[in-house]
Amino acid sequence: MRTGDAYAAVAVAADAPPMVAYMKGIAPFLGIKTPARRKAQFAVWRNLPRPRQDDIATAARALWVLDEREYQYAACDLLAWFVPRVCKAPFLTSTVQDLIVTKSWWDTVDGLRSAAVGPLVARHPELVAVIRAWSESGDRWLVRSAIIHQLGRKATTDEALLFELCARHGGDSEFFVAKAIGWALREYAKTAPDAVRAFVATTPLQALSMREATKHLGR
Repeated sequence: MRTGDAYAAVAVAADAPPMVAYMKGIAPFLGIKTPARRKAQFAVWRNLPRPRQDDIATAARALWVLDEREYQYAACDLLAWFVPRVCKAPFLTSTVQDLIVTKSWWDTVDGLRSAAVGPLVARHPELVAVIRAWSESGDRWLVRSAIIHQLGRKATTDEALLFELCARHGGDSEFFVAKAIGWALREYAKTAPDAVRAFVATTPLQALSMREATKHLGR
């Protein structure tokens, strides 16, 4: 059974329009909610032989070009499953970067962050050079990916890098960039509230970034 066949068996057509509306009409949907989608796809994938990195790249790209948004979510799940086991540092620029800037919206960009960007950079510190290049690229989705790539790192967060990236884009009024700054700082504030408090007190930030960053700090 292929992934598409497994999806057809669990798709609920009536669920598709609300999903399209929630995602601002960026893509059609089959009408499959996340739990059912993951159950269906893993029933197919779990019996596959261990893939090589090239296989993962080919599969992710093949899913990415399909119309319905569930297939891009499937690609993110595929990467989350196999990137830690199979993929090396160059995969970030050879495959993940292309996916970030293709069919881009916050859902896939953030999904790729947790599935591939964060894990790869954590395991391969040399990739910080790529993160800095993304930050300077002018592409809002690469910039967002750079800013949020350390989410969930807690005490292992590279604080200097986080603050560097946030300060660089502190004046950026682009919504998804400003929101990313606030999100990244808010999450790190759970680990280092005093450091974040000091940073926002001395760094010019957009109002949205400041509001999100200090949401739980009690300024």
